[in-house]
Amino acid sequence: MGQKPVVSVDLIVIKDGKILLGKVSEKWSENGKYQWGLPGREIDFGDSFEQTVKKNLKEELGMELENFQVVCTNNNFGFGNHYVAIGILVEGKGEPKLMKPEDWKEWKWFDKNKIPDKLFPSGELTIKCFLENKSTIQ
Repeated sequence: MGQKPVVSVDLIVIKDGKILLGKVSEKWSENGKYQWGLPGREIDFGDSFEQTVKKNLKEELGMELENFQVVCTNNNFGFGNHYVAIGILVEGKGEPKLMKPEDWKEWKWFDKNKIPDKLFPSGELTIKCFLENKSTIQ
């Protein structure tokens, strides 16, 4: 049967009209090719979207979930993998904390019109879908 895609979530955390991005660690930068990304991980078998979002917010950011909405899906290819990423708009409670320093260097809020270059592939597609109000790009 061969390889199959992995399903993951990209969390678009919004506060005061700004989007939260994480500066990726060297582990994920592919020698500086990527610098910023959205929080999110694979969906564990048996977990609902809500469970996945709650877990990711807590484990990656130390935040609590207030509300969420699925906004897009995309195919992402990077590091020899195939991910189907589900973009989820999130309202969280609390301030983001650096919970996984092996993956992230810092968290920073960006104006929607000033998103930095060198985005991790899945985050780039998810943000583009969100900003252009599209359900999918790829």
